[in-house]
Amino acid sequence: MLCRKAGVPAADVRGNITSQLYNAQEPMTLFELQAWLGHRSPQSTQYYAKITPNTLSKAYSEAGYFERNVRTIEVLVDRDAVASGAAAAGEPWQHYDLGHGYCGYTFFEQCQHRMACARCDFCTPKESTRS
Repeated sequence: MLCRKAGVPAADVRGNITSQLYNAQEPMTLFELQAWLGHRSPQSTQYYAKITPNTLSKAYSEAGYFERNVRTIEVLVDRDAVASGAAAAGEPWQHYDLGHGYCGYTFFEQCQHRMACARCDFCTPKESTRS
């Protein structure tokens, strides 16, 4: 409203001025932008501050999430359990090498423990980690 009264445009060829401050090389945080704009709630500021795809991509890259979480998990198959029919009877036959032990949970990707395996019934510690 103040910009309009003063004749200052709210946007230029690069888009909304508020979004530019939020997506700048050294951006304002949402709370700094909220204070600068005089908004009472962050929700008001969020309405005006739209994150650009470049900013989002840069934040993801800098977080290093992908690099920290990409690793190969070796899957070991117990051939004896498969050949003897024990696997068909419900015995574990597929084990995921977690480094510190083996996980026999069939739906490993959906594990509710999120690698906190110490008390999980599906976890078999490796000999080198047993005390």
